[in-house]
Amino acid sequence: MSKNYRDDELLRVYDVDASISFTQTIVDGVVYPIPSKTLISCRLEDGRVFRLYSVPIDIVLVVKKLKGSDLELEYMLKDDRETIFDVIISIPGAIEEIGKHLKRVVIDSINPDTYTYAATAEFGKENTVIRRKMIPSHAILLALLTHKPIYVRKILVDQQQEFEEDELEDDYSQSFTSSDYDDEVYDDVI
Repeated sequence: MSKNYRDDELLRVYDVDASISFTQTIVDGVVYPIPSKTLISCRLEDGRVFRLYSVPIDIVLVVKKLKGSDLELEYMLKDDRETIFDVIISIPGAIEEIGKHLKRVVIDSINPDTYTYAATAEFGKENTVIRRKMIPSHAILLALLTHKPIYVRKILVDQQQEFEEDELEDDYSQSFTSSDYDDEVYDDVI
């Protein structure tokens, strides 16, 4: 569970964006967009971006709604059902009440078996703090709705950056393996 982190252990999120990429499928001659990847990008105070992948589509849609964009996206998905967040937003005073108690959100751990992140939402008044472990995208949405600060542990950002750099390096080196070349062409190059 979360603890009280020193300021130098955390990076503040100053902007959040969400996106969905699509593939297409054709059924009886009709092209349908199919959501394939979802993402929340957290822009950090040190200039880096922390990414959360495979975010529930409903969270992405609400984040985009809060940012005032992509009504076309909702039309593409053609889902007229409301989510729990639509309901909460529509209840007078609900967001304000949550905001009275939510202090901040900290994305603070990763499960090494599932590679899923966890966030701690800190609730309370004055000297009493109750920490709730949450799905990061849900905690981020609560913070956005209530205008509360969001932080990411610096060590998680460093790990994600190192992993992404390793992946790029692997992709680059694999693009130049000898198996990619015809033997005769490869011999001619030497």
